[in-house]
Amino acid sequence: MTDLQLPRILRRTRRTLRIALAWSLVGLLAAYFHWVLTRELPGALPLQRLVDLHVWRSLAWGFLGGGTYIFLLRDRLRKLAFLPAFGIMAILTVAATIIVHRLLPLPLEAFPSDEPSPWPPVIWAEAIHRTLLFGCTMIAVRWYDQYGASGALGGRSRPHQELRVFMFLDMRSSTAIAEEIGDTRYFQLLNDVYTDVTDPVVDSQGDIYQYVGDEISVSWPLHKGIRGARCIRCFFAIREKLKRRSAYYVKRYGTAPVFKAGFHYGQVTTGEVGLVKKQRLFSGDVVNTAAHIQAMCNQYGVDNLVSKDLLDVLSLPAGRWKVDRIGEIPLKGKRHTVELATVLPIDGRA
Repeated sequence: MTDLQLPRILRRTRRTLRIALAWSLVGLLAAYFHWVLTRELPGALPLQRLVDLHVWRSLAWGFLGGGTYIFLLRDRLRKLAFLPAFGIMAILTVAATIIVHRLLPLPLEAFPSDEPSPWPPVIWAEAIHRTLLFGCTMIAVRWYDQYGASGALGGRSRPHQELRVFMFLDMRSSTAIAEEIGDTRYFQLLNDVYTDVTDPVVDSQGDIYQYVGDEISVSWPLHKGIRGARCIRCFFAIREKLKRRSAYYVKRYGTAPVFKAGFHYGQVTTGEVGLVKKQRLFSGDVVNTAAHIQAMCNQYGVDNLVSKDLLDVLSLPAGRWKVDRIGEIPLKGKRHTVELATVLPIDGRA
């Protein structure tokens, strides 16, 4: 298990628990409305019985169904548009509802208006209910993936200053690749690369700031980026994933993408700009500096360059990481030189 796999499992487990909790709260509301609608009917169940019936069933559905979606289905379905993905989930949910009802049927006394039938309306009511819940869950998960925790809750609109780590990734020989395979296939290549890069970034708790052509900007709040050298480990996780997928890229595009990266940290002003299409923006010298650091990788024949400022706060363990000092380097647009180094894992793995 790699360093980033355990955080991925823990993060997905927390997501599953949040889904289960949300579904149980929906079950509580369903129990109340069920009681309101049926309390005057003969043989109606008391509120406590309905609460037990709905809440525990919803909790189990949220935990097992939500876990199946988060751990097994989400990575496959997120490549599809929402409607096709929702259609697949709807079919699976209806099938699972029928199976569950056969194994653990709802007590019909909870639905006194139902007539005896091998396919009582309660099955279809529950199937529609679960399908709509899964649709809402998928929307929430996709919204969270798009904007992150604070962005999804609208917490980034006011400008504020913070310390952040930046990693600027750039594909090597991108111009030559684009000329060789053509614009359309090059676009498809970038889309595949962006897909493969996503999990290592998310697993390291980073935020994808921008896609600009073949460049990807990734950022972390300082305390998250330096904890356990997440920002550095993220780069090597991306490199290793692209290596594992190199056969796919060579077969489809005739080449395997390789990235170089520049790292820096500093204070930025963070906020949202725009009215119709809002965009998160980082303003500060650190952003340009990180981009210029990345641009120096080719000159020094390395795949990553890290500023001394960032290395000083990273505190990389000497027995695990090898740090080769490059020296004081003048950067474009900078009055003063910046001391740079390249980092490699000693054991060959991040």
